Amino acid sequence: MNLNASILLQLTHLAVFAAAVCVSWVLTRWMEDLSFRFGYLDYPGGRKQHERPTPVLGGVAIFISFWGVVWTGLWASRAVKALGGYDWIPDVAALTPQILGIFAGSLILCLVGLLDDRYHWSPLRKLAGQLVAALILLGLGLTINLFSGLGDIGYGLTLVWVLLIVNAFNFIDSVDGHCAGVALISATSFFWITQVLNQPMVGLFLVALCGALLGFLPRNFKPARIFLGDNGSLFLGYVMAAITLLAHYQNPAGSPASALVPLLIFGVPIYDTVSVVCVRLRRGQAPWRGDRNHFAHRLVKMGMSDKIAVTFSYLTTLTIGFIAILTTQVHSTLGTALVLLVFLCILSVIAFLEFYAARRQRVIDELIRTHRRRREDIREAEDRMF
Repeated sequence: MNLNASILLQLTHLAVFAAAVCVSWVLTRWMEDLSFRFGYLDYPGGRKQHERPTPVLGGVAIFISFWGVVWTGLWASRAVKALGGYDWIPDVAALTPQILGIFAGSLILCLVGLLDDRYHWSPLRKLAGQLVAALILLGLGLTINLFSGLGDIGYGLTLVWVLLIVNAFNFIDSVDGHCAGVALISATSFFWITQVLNQPMVGLFLVALCGALLGFLPRNFKPARIFLGDNGSLFLGYVMAAITLLAHYQNPAGSPASALVPLLIFGVPIYDTVSVVCVRLRRGQAPWRGDRNHFAHRLVKMGMSDKIAVTFSYLTTLTIGFIAILTTQVHSTLGTALVLLVFLCILSVIAFLEFYAARRQRVIDELIRTHRRRREDIREAEDRMF
């Protein structure tokens, strides 16, 4: 890519990002009003601790702003490529079927989320919608491309991967600003990787997603004026999973470290999902049953405020994202093992802190219960004396 093309590409990134931010900012405010008008509200009560009914159409704002900018950008790219001399622009016509498929799948999950936000669908219905959306990707030939020669196994792994990431982002939507912020940092890390490995079109998708998320986030921080809703968290998980299938992250040396890139980028959502499911199964609960035992909730139980817990999660995601970026420069099996060990050490430190804090809390709770029993025993003894 020559200098002029590189400058044009960077300007295109800035234009797409700015457009997505502005459109998302405006639509987010508009969706707040529409949520109240049509009754798309999340009411406090039970495990939900927000103070007032809150709009849940944030995902719709991100969906429209993201796809609006993407389709406009694709049309512009096709027009610019027709002028000639811009080799960095891929054949948009060749990508159109895959992009249409990703759009259709994300639309299905956005609609499933809207129905769940309004009518509280059963987990089975939501899973059926996720399966349909995932099968669209498989039908387009979008499968895990980390290794060659996977055959039919690749389709099975792809289905599991898409469902995992969709539900992982749905799970971490538990504290104000958490899901959208983690998605923004993950998309930014992914964008950086596409620049390192020269994938400009995938980079444009990620820039549009980053802009849509950034325009939404100011209204989603605690105290949130609008929530993502299931329509937003399911949509984000699906788009992020689809982009991992659309992109290629093998470095020129073909190092096995490339297989770690998507795992690292989504490290926090995957850790949250796996840990929550394990805890629920250990307690004899259904894995899909909601509770306040997610990663951010556990950080709050350690003594952090909601904002500090979300910030800690952001920093963890950012740190692992940097490792993912560096992984593209690893060219040996030894380097791959070192990257994996660093990642596991980070998760182990977090798990150790959580375990220690939970154990400390159990001791404190037991002391409180013992103190209360003693006070009740003393009170009963005094009553018998007098």
